[in-house]
Amino acid sequence: MIPGEKMNDTDTAFRALKPAALDELAADAHDRVRDAELARIMRASAEPAPVPRAVTRRSRRPLLLVAGVAAAACAVAGGVAVTGGDGGHTGRHAPSAQSSPVDARKFLLASARTAERAPARPGRYWYTNEVTSEYHTKEEADSLRKRQEKGRAVRGAKSPAPAAAKGGDTPRFAYSLVTGQESWLSRTGRDRSRTITGIGARTSFPTPADRAAWRRAGSPDLLSSYGPGGVSNYDHPLRYQIGDVQVTTAGLLKLPVTADALGAEMRRRHGADARKRSGVGSYADYLWWTAQDLLAGPITPGTKAALYRLLADQPGIRSEGAATDRLGRRGVAVSRAEGTGHRRLIIDPKTAELLADEYFRGPGSTPSLSMTYKAMGWVDSLDDRP
Repeated sequence: MIPGEKMNDTDTAFRALKPAALDELAADAHDRVRDAELARIMRASAEPAPVPRAVTRRSRRPLLLVAGVAAAACAVAGGVAVTGGDGGHTGRHAPSAQSSPVDARKFLLASARTAERAPARPGRYWYTNEVTSEYHTKEEADSLRKRQEKGRAVRGAKSPAPAAAKGGDTPRFAYSLVTGQESWLSRTGRDRSRTITGIGARTSFPTPADRAAWRRAGSPDLLSSYGPGGVSNYDHPLRYQIGDVQVTTAGLLKLPVTADALGAEMRRRHGADARKRSGVGSYADYLWWTAQDLLAGPITPGTKAALYRLLADQPGIRSEGAATDRLGRRGVAVSRAEGTGHRRLIIDPKTAELLADEYFRGPGSTPSLSMTYKAMGWVDSLDDRP
């Protein structure tokens, strides 16, 4: 039984009398239906999917933020997980050419049925292993280089003069900053929490030409914006952020487990935020932004299933069909317009787990901001991994 779900006397009697074999048969039937749905979802279609219409909204930090580790999160905020190498960030995603073999609603409803079958027992810690990356355009890289040169001049530090290209222009390049983070967040707040930041921090270049231009520009420091990584321990309760309100892990675990009840709760939160400040956006916007973070957080299988069912009924969410995350794992992508670009979630159809959250600033194939989740789940001691 899902926590928070009420069971009447009739339910109790039926479940007590129902032979265990019926559960096994039902599970087999579910798996057969799910496998058929997934096979259809993963098959490519010849019909191109439309490019999402832009809405007015700029890129943002996640709404679900651990309050006690905000400084560490800022060091690795947003990005694309790349597997390394100069060509690792070229991207495989082209919105105008992707196929949509099944609509988003069917896939999200299938994910809900898969999610609610997952084990519901929480552990002492919510564990997350994530790899993030930020893609910076040539213009952004040029601006960073100039700021660093100005800072060195103020401090009186010597800075290598960048070589001039033909015509006297400083070489310009694009690049990505890649780093990893692990976290063990106490469920009750009574145990010590821990984060490890700056794991494998490195620079990646989209092409060899970008790397060569970076060298000709004097090899400016590109990792300084991350700050030092390391191990941090927290002996006080950590909180998450949903919209404008902080929530404990216990609060997340108490979120409703039916679509109707969760929808009412999200509408209440959206209305409260909208009354306090402008720019909150529509309820559909609010639910989409919040869902991205809740799917990566410690919520119950029932809440996750309810969330997928809510998303299935929202406007503007489309399926991009089969997609591969930056670690090479296959999933299905669903996306929605954000600002002049769009954000997509890559979901594992077999487990309903979130694999990656990617933001595309424009119509290009390279995500400018994303996060890839290598592993998530409950563990019972610090430094354990699921």
